[in-house]
Amino acid sequence: MPAVPKPPVESAGSLSGAYLAAKTAQAAGDLDTATDYYTQALAIDPTSAMLQQDAMFAYLADGRFKEGVDLAAKLHDDETVAKVARITLGVDALTKGDYEAAIAEFAIPNPSDLDALLLAQMTAWAKAGAGHVDEALSQIDQTKGAPWYGVFNGYQKGLVASLAGRPQVARAAFGDVVKDQTLARTSPDAYLGAADALARLEAREGDKDAALKAVDAGLAVAPNYTPLSFLRERIERGETIEPAVARVQEGAAETLYVLGQAINRGDGRDVALLYFQLARALHPRSPALLTALAGIAEQADQLDLAISYYKAVPENSAFRHTADLQIGLDLWYADKKDEAKRHLERAVRDYPDDVRAHTALADVLSADKDYARAADALNKAIELAKADKTDNWNLYYQRGIAYERQKMWDKAEPDFKKALELSPDQPQVLNYLGYSWVDMDRHLDEGLDMIKRAVDLRPNDGYIIDSLGWAYYRLGRYEDAVDQLERAVLITPMDPTINDHLGDAYWKVDRKREAKFQWQRALVGKPEPDADQRKEIEAKLKNGLSAGADTEKAETKSSETAPRAEAEAKGAASDLTVAPAAGSTGSTAAPGGGEAPKSAD
Repeated sequence: MPAVPKPPVESAGSLSGAYLAAKTAQAAGDLDTATDYYTQALAIDPTSAMLQQDAMFAYLADGRFKEGVDLAAKLHDDETVAKVARITLGVDALTKGDYEAAIAEFAIPNPSDLDALLLAQMTAWAKAGAGHVDEALSQIDQTKGAPWYGVFNGYQKGLVASLAGRPQVARAAFGDVVKDQTLARTSPDAYLGAADALARLEAREGDKDAALKAVDAGLAVAPNYTPLSFLRERIERGETIEPAVARVQEGAAETLYVLGQAINRGDGRDVALLYFQLARALHPRSPALLTALAGIAEQADQLDLAISYYKAVPENSAFRHTADLQIGLDLWYADKKDEAKRHLERAVRDYPDDVRAHTALADVLSADKDYARAADALNKAIELAKADKTDNWNLYYQRGIAYERQKMWDKAEPDFKKALELSPDQPQVLNYLGYSWVDMDRHLDEGLDMIKRAVDLRPNDGYIIDSLGWAYYRLGRYEDAVDQLERAVLITPMDPTINDHLGDAYWKVDRKREAKFQWQRALVGKPEPDADQRKEIEAKLKNGLSAGADTEKAETKSSETAPRAEAEAKGAASDLTVAPAAGSTGSTAAPGGGEAPKSAD
């Protein structure tokens, strides 16, 4: 699902060349290119089982479902990949309404715990589609296994019963999930889905109070979950509410989506992607699926692909708003900065009362060093937000940074203090305020203690440790500075500023050869130092530290000596994740000084 049509890849010229190119692209997360090369390789040798296996996985992960199904049919009895092939063929049968064929394909022997749950629920949906509702419900009830099965089974049983016109059974199943908030720890998606589905059921049955109660149960677990807030507004307005699922295919897609979200992290992300793409074959316009796929694309740095998924989110969906904001952030990451700013400025006009729109705009403005406009956007966000809510510490923190960068310390300091009042143990804020005090020769003991607390809270953060080392340097405690800066370099070895700082500290303790080595490393660091920093480092390599270097830095605090927690601070104010799902994903801050916005996970 690429954002724009792209020309076909170059011909690999040979089977080995095409296969190698496909594997290389696949390892890099570029599935679009990988599948093109697999197609070339299969054209040269359509009989290789290994090639068919690898290509099937790539086609399915890339959303090329038809090509994946064609290969799955050939690999139906292949011991290596039969499970995935049969699940794929079962999903294909469901898309065609061939429910008996789906039931047969899902009868896979000796499944793992996760597979057993998936296959049982997919079989239940196929039985419901075939008109065997009692068998479908019994299938779910009889699926026993790991302790974590309960929340998934309760949610799916409710969906099956609701679609089959059995509201009492559905109400009981959803209610068993919703009344136990601890189940949200196993699967936030299943828990919130059950609250949403129960609310829809009650609204359709004419019980508005019960519907709102179900919504509130979900919001008690996830106060910022947009779909439930959106549903609450619609119920209160008396609108006609659609059922949670309208077709068997949508229900089966929800099974794949919810289980995929439960494993959508670390090594499980590849399997989650496969689940999501199979689900999309069943429910192509599912906004939750499209959002999840966009998140995985972002993790793979496939930003155009992510944007295309967000753009496909239906306009009338509760997810549309978040998709619009995330598009703006992804445009920034894709180095389309002017377009990103225009997009988010339009979002602020479209959603003038939404805190997230203003914070997303503030993120990109801060990243673009337009701190005055960023502060204005954050002023509006703070005005709209519940100012004393704990979660809003980051709004004050971000605005404090914007003021500090404009040298408006009289406004910045109260914001940092307010952030700590709301959330006292935020290492970024402790570091930023503590370092700023030390750098300005104010509240030295308290400032140093704050930085030490930040290090204690985040002992493996090279940037915060760098702040502690540089604070010691500014205080003339050069041996202590060396100890901390050496730690910081071990944790973050390629950062140019940390290496530059260590070089300065080495020079002060008369380790001048090592100082020059660190400065040389700083010049080839990642990200590359900017022009001013490069010029300064080159001067030190030539002449060493001049006698006035410390005085000059004390008089004008540059971005080089700014608190290094800012790498994480950028975008902390944005809460663009649609749901606090177990596998929710989002962009992460760019390395090197935080010159990029991000969405919060």
